[in-house]
Amino acid sequence: MNKNLKKIEIVLIFMGIGMVLNLIYKTSLTLKPWEDEIIALTSSINFYTSLDYLPNNSYDNYSYGLTSGILSSIGGVIGWTITRDLIFTRFFNFLYVFFVQFLMTYSIFKTNKNYKFLNSIFFGLVLIVLVPWWFSTLYLIAEVISTLIFVNALFIYNKNKKLSLFLMGCSVIFGKFLLLIPTGLFLATTIKKTEIKKQIQEIIYYLLPFIAWYSLIFLKIGSSGLETYFQEFIGTLVGRPDSGVQSVSTFGIATVIDNFINSEANNWTAASILRTTLAPAILLFVTFKDRINIKNQFGLKYSSILLSIMGTFAWFWLLTPFKYIRQSTHFVLIVIFVSFYLLLYSYKLRNVYKVLLLINLSLFLSDIKLIILFNILVIIYYLNTPIKIKDYFSIESLVIFLFVINLLNMNIEVNTKDTFNTNFQSCKSDIFSDLCVDEYLSINK
Repeated sequence: MNKNLKKIEIVLIFMGIGMVLNLIYKTSLTLKPWEDEIIALTSSINFYTSLDYLPNNSYDNYSYGLTSGILSSIGGVIGWTITRDLIFTRFFNFLYVFFVQFLMTYSIFKTNKNYKFLNSIFFGLVLIVLVPWWFSTLYLIAEVISTLIFVNALFIYNKNKKLSLFLMGCSVIFGKFLLLIPTGLFLATTIKKTEIKKQIQEIIYYLLPFIAWYSLIFLKIGSSGLETYFQEFIGTLVGRPDSGVQSVSTFGIATVIDNFINSEANNWTAASILRTTLAPAILLFVTFKDRINIKNQFGLKYSSILLSIMGTFAWFWLLTPFKYIRQSTHFVLIVIFVSFYLLLYSYKLRNVYKVLLLINLSLFLSDIKLIILFNILVIIYYLNTPIKIKDYFSIESLVIFLFVINLLNMNIEVNTKDTFNTNFQSCKSDIFSDLCVDEYLSINK
């Protein structure tokens, strides 16, 4: 790439970063108040100031009903503490999620010959907003942060097993308990009969976050409180419809069809269906065909990738009756980030697989016209045409350009949405007050 094209790429990157930041801010203005947000914020403020995990409503301290763990809203707590403004609280929380992602990407790929610091910032921001329900980060809930920690832990495992397992444990108990499915299945793929004793010692690192959390609960609410916690947690897991446990007892084709018909997914667009069905299939096909190279370079077995995706994929499509789009984050995000990591950092990936992974990423763009444009340009790039486009710029530069166009479209779309005033004096004075909660929730009425 010549110097002028390199300058253009840098300009596009900075434009893209600015567009993401604007998108975060504008989206923060358009989000309706949601009870889960105020619960996550107040419980986390309490935790990081007094180690009490107690929101400002009827939940008990360390309640089983607080389903987003303490990792979900660290940025929100910082934002609220500094600004006392809910919009900037949301903004800060997204930046926190990005910062965690950036640090993990840097630690994993900094020695990779394809790693570029500035590009890593750009792609880290962009990939998060490709996730269909990315704005859950603004609501301070744990789907995105927990799955990000898990997917990066997959790539850390070959370099540092103990750290990887510790992070996986954190993604479950400090993030979203649903991550128990992919982390448990991943652990199953690492078992070797000849190294059982060593692996038991390593799994202790996975259990450390659980031990720490349950020990803290014991210290704060006592043995009877801990016993009640487990009883209510298991009772809710078995009795709560969206856990999918109830579907197990009646499992069959009729149950799967009935769950789909009565779910949110029945009203999804074709794009949403493709993102949650075709995209995982494409990635699993590519990783199967390139499994030897992936194993040699990243230390990731195909079975680990397969089960990490298919565990929550099967739970979502076969068991859970509601199929909320945010629940798909636990496998869709893995698809997006693994697709991109292989595309950018794999040394021996064949062009046909690069095209498939790029098609996969294109499914998450914001408009069908952009999806078509993206795929046409990618196919032209790799075709043996008389004019070799790849002689002038890299596929990475093309993807940056197309992602910037997508960000422009996302910013245009968010500017058409209604905004909500969340600037309540009652909340600035005391976010734990009943008046604050009443005013906050009254916006929806």
